[in-house]
Amino acid sequence: MNESSPDSVLIFRLGSIGDTVVALPCFHAIARQYPRHRRILLTNALTSMRASSAETILDGTGLVDQVIYYPVGDFSLRRIRALRAEIRRIRPTAMIYLAARDTSGPVFRDLAFFKAAGIPCIEGAPWNRRLRESAIDPATGELEHEANRLARTLEKSCRVSLAPENWELRLTAREIAMAATALAPVRTSSTLLAMAPGAKVAGKDWGRQNWASLVKSLAPSHHDVALVLVGARDEHALCADIASQWHGPALNLCGSLTPRETAAVLRQCKLMICHDSGPMHLAASQGTRCVALFGNYNKPRKWYPFGVGHRVIHEPRGLGYITVRRVADEVLRALDVDRPVLLAGAVG
Repeated sequence: MNESSPDSVLIFRLGSIGDTVVALPCFHAIARQYPRHRRILLTNALTSMRASSAETILDGTGLVDQVIYYPVGDFSLRRIRALRAEIRRIRPTAMIYLAARDTSGPVFRDLAFFKAAGIPCIEGAPWNRRLRESAIDPATGELEHEANRLARTLEKSCRVSLAPENWELRLTAREIAMAATALAPVRTSSTLLAMAPGAKVAGKDWGRQNWASLVKSLAPSHHDVALVLVGARDEHALCADIASQWHGPALNLCGSLTPRETAAVLRQCKLMICHDSGPMHLAASQGTRCVALFGNYNKPRKWYPFGVGHRVIHEPRGLGYITVRRVADEVLRALDVDRPVLLAGAVG
């Protein structure tokens, strides 16, 4: 990208790992639509040690060139003026609005602010309910995936394809090498089983005891399988406790790799067992099948791992109603299947 290019486009997307991964097809579409522009991401800064920022996913992809920050939770006059000044300095010729909003109020507030900051063209703003909410398939009654909804918001400005190549993170040779080095201690195993038992949100947490019991129930029949645990640094102790129940090789990588290096690790794994989480979306983007646990925090299907071949256990009463036996049965079935995830088409 030419640093001196006078043209730039601002991309407004808030969230952390999962929110960024499900928007990957949109980022690829924007890069194709604006190949000569400097693409600048406007996103939120980190607020939790368990969260990972959007730039930790996109850095190295070539899909964005710069990151600036939106003052989530701090709309002080000082912060608002600073952001407006920064946008005016950048002078974007257009903005792509990918932020999720539940109601129209924040959308119109944002539009008024961005127009006041001098942005002449804003594409994709979900100013009506049809764009803000997931559509319902009349044949099945199921919600569309969030990736589909985001694609719809941009249908008038650029074509978004959900084909496999548009989920590509463009991992670097260094990131792939770091993953290989990290996995070296368990490379004697023929099968790598990934697990991400951590949860940022209590409503998405199946619980330490359930995860430990699951591993204990699977361990006797899978001595040749290596357990690879991934997550944030503060989940290391949790994963160490869970790994102690495994009879075969186990590797605790919590906090030792970047999200992109973690994606490179997950690419090498046969299966991922996880909550509704960022690591789940990372695994799906790499074509790794998931056994994913959903409770009553999110609506069915909208945030499922994208692709065909995943096994989702969704218990509307809450995660506490999901038994260890039920998860173990799904894991055993999945381990017996060799087909890859198909990213194109339906999710399930």
